[in-house]
Amino acid sequence: MVTVVVTLALIALLAGVRLVSLSVFATEGDVPPAASVSLPAGSELIAEEKECASGGCWAVLSVRPPNGTSPEDLATSLGMTPQARQRGTLWDPRTVNLSAEVDGELLIIRADYWSREATP
Repeated sequence: MVTVVVTLALIALLAGVRLVSLSVFATEGDVPPAASVSLPAGSELIAEEKECASGGCWAVLSVRPPNGTSPEDLATSLGMTPQARQRGTLWDPRTVNLSAEVDGELLIIRADYWSREATP
């Protein structure tokens, strides 16, 4: 019983340290990993780049939609018309801001932690 309590306390402590470090050491250079974007089965990540400007950095993901799906349909199914916010995970609870634009046969997704919701 003592081993279980000590183990759970240690896990809680490590999780707390992780959450505090994500907040304290966050910079405008942080970008969400491609895995943080929930793409449907059959989608193919063609390229992943990091871009930065005066407002911070963001990930640019070039995605080929599944067969039979247009890039516009993929953006709509992901709720990225024009912008979406995706909750973080237990490991990284920061909200991911997503926007998308069509480039030929690809959907270009921009993912970041810093942008604000677009106003209509």
